[in-house]
Amino acid sequence: MLDKKDFNEDIISNIDNAMIFLKRHLNLRYEFDGSPRRIEVPELPYDALREAVINAVIHRDYFEKGANVMVEIFDDRVEISSPGGLVKGLKPEEFGAKSMLRNPNIANLLQRIKYIEKMGTGINRMQNAMKEAGMRPIKFDFGGFVTAVFERAAEAFDEAGGANGGVNGGVNGGVNGGVNLLEYIKNNPGQRMPQISRSVNTPQKTLEKKIKLLKFEGKIEFRGSPKTGGYYAK
Repeated sequence: MLDKKDFNEDIISNIDNAMIFLKRHLNLRYEFDGSPRRIEVPELPYDALREAVINAVIHRDYFEKGANVMVEIFDDRVEISSPGGLVKGLKPEEFGAKSMLRNPNIANLLQRIKYIEKMGTGINRMQNAMKEAGMRPIKFDFGGFVTAVFERAAEAFDEAGGANGGVNGGVNGGVNGGVNLLEYIKNNPGQRMPQISRSVNTPQKTLEKKIKLLKFEGKIEFRGSPKTGGYYAK
């Protein structure tokens, strides 16, 4: 674990401070669209993270003494946890499809001050934000806490400025001259982006888009630390 923080102040401060904490730790890449200012792109979409923090604040069990909303930063993931587990009567398979409020007064307050839009739509908005960013879906763990698990893209952001732009099209056929990227990674496990780029004679920016899509499709994964790890077929 790289860092961890419990949030136990007032509701609004908890939300705002959690986002400050996340922004301080997450990586950025920069894009240029011809305008004088560069565009900052976070490795995880802030909208999805903020929605997860707000959900944790709204749905936590405030009768659980000594347990607070937690944000934990790992080298490969971010976890946002809310104490109390699922609301009574809500099954794990119904999570995100049905909405049951544990703290309706808090939800109403946050809606009035424009911290949330429409009740019961937060999970879908989080997943849509991840999909639009080309990231893998958020996983949820249930137990004494409800934990949203965001897979980080730190390895891509660590190399040559990260994955440039969105993921366009599929990874079908070859990468320059008919080299199949998935087959190459299967046959050469553990290589990093620069190694693959040189071997298949493909610019890193082109390669990053294709690797990002293969990760999103669940065909490959990055193992190890952002500095020394590499790509492996699943």
